[in-house]
Amino acid sequence: MIANQLGFGIILSYISIFLANIVNFVLTPFIIRSLGQSQYGLYMLIGAFVGYIAILDFGLSNTTVRFVSKYHAVNDKRGEQNFLFLTSVIYLIISFAILLLGTLIYPSLDAIFRNSLTLEEIEIAKTMFVILIISLSLTLPMNLFRGIITAYERFIFLHSLNIVRILIRSILLFLLLFWGYKAIAIVLLDAALNIVLMFVSAIYVFLKLHVKIKLYEFDKYLIKEIFLYTFPVFISVIVDQIYWKIGHLVLGVVADTNEVAVFSIGMTIGQYFITFATAISGVFLPKITRMVTTEASDEDLTDILVKTGRIQFLVLGLVLSTFVLFGEKFILLWVGPSYGVSWGIALIVMIPLSFVLTQTIGISILQAKNMHGFRSWMYLCIAIINILISFFLSKIYGAVGAAIGTALSLIFGNIIIMNIYYHFKVRLNIPEFCRKLSSLLLSLICSVGIGSVLLLISSNSWLALIVQCSVYSIIYIFIMWFFGMNDYEKQLFLSVYNKIK
Repeated sequence: MIANQLGFGIILSYISIFLANIVNFVLTPFIIRSLGQSQYGLYMLIGAFVGYIAILDFGLSNTTVRFVSKYHAVNDKRGEQNFLFLTSVIYLIISFAILLLGTLIYPSLDAIFRNSLTLEEIEIAKTMFVILIISLSLTLPMNLFRGIITAYERFIFLHSLNIVRILIRSILLFLLLFWGYKAIAIVLLDAALNIVLMFVSAIYVFLKLHVKIKLYEFDKYLIKEIFLYTFPVFISVIVDQIYWKIGHLVLGVVADTNEVAVFSIGMTIGQYFITFATAISGVFLPKITRMVTTEASDEDLTDILVKTGRIQFLVLGLVLSTFVLFGEKFILLWVGPSYGVSWGIALIVMIPLSFVLTQTIGISILQAKNMHGFRSWMYLCIAIINILISFFLSKIYGAVGAAIGTALSLIFGNIIIMNIYYHFKVRLNIPEFCRKLSSLLLSLICSVGIGSVLLLISSNSWLALIVQCSVYSIIYIFIMWFFGMNDYEKQLFLSVYNKIK
């Protein structure tokens, strides 16, 4: 049962990623044309702004996965129910705090954006802000239900629900824009869908999983343990917001909405790049928690890091190398010449990310071992430096400067410092990890070298681009199969292929 959930969970995860990418590929140019570059940038700006308030989740979703997995592993129903009650109370307090914080921030929006937005844009921004704050306060408890479903390893339901959401949202979004509605309608649509999905998830948790939320005792020690575990996760969420959203806010203050729009396209591609890796690592936290609970050896944890890292590299390598070769042409055909710089912005971030994302399973290991505190505080320090660098470089280079600030933070924090910590403190064999990835890296470089011949096809059409990408994918798979992949990976991909077949 669990093996099927893991296997098909990964497959459905990639299906949802594929659908999301296809939908955004088709709809983004339509959204930009319908909203205009300025209002599209405004929509992305306010979404990023409210995203900073959304971090008041405090990382409780990850905490729910970790604690419920632990209780589930030892069949402690009483402890699980008591934990869920205390967590529910915390979520209700947070929802109230979000409403209060939104009420305090709302009057200051004019002053925050007066130098970069017009009066009309500010009024639209204020309306979207109100909708997003109310929606966020109502749907935040949905993270509790998602955490429970993940801890119970019901990945098929979780990802199937996400696929349904993608399909429904894309259809309704197209209709709204076709009928002439603007950014405010998109925000309302997302709010309504989030509320519906919260109720669906709650029904599944209570009726299908038969989970109960009940107070047995007001355990002060448990509350302390929750916050000791949650706070570093909360810091990590802050850092993620700074990494991926600070550029929007910085450009919204020092530049204009057009610059935000160009930056958003580049960073959106980077975000999709991230989802290709987290689709695999996201289903492993419950398993790793069980391994740590049963005192698995450092060699076993290193082995799972290597195995998942290589699989992630195989997928990410295809995406990255294809984008290196043909990304500029893709951007020009997709959203037009005014977004040409977005290709460079995406590459600046994707190249360091390609190594960082092969180690996303390491985050799950840290969380399972309750050792994620160092990572959180270190990332926070790096993120603060990122803010300062981004402000400085954005004034000189605009959107490209904001991307450089993010890339420098990734290299120094995620690659250099974290690998030192993984090796010496967590006792993961990082030199062995790097050695095992070297054969894939050499195969990737070889693929790019051979694939660059395809650039001789100079026709700027979708047909030519599709042919180039398809031929290059065959070259990449051929080289990886014969020179990069090991027997385990070949068997794994064949077994997935056979299941799909």
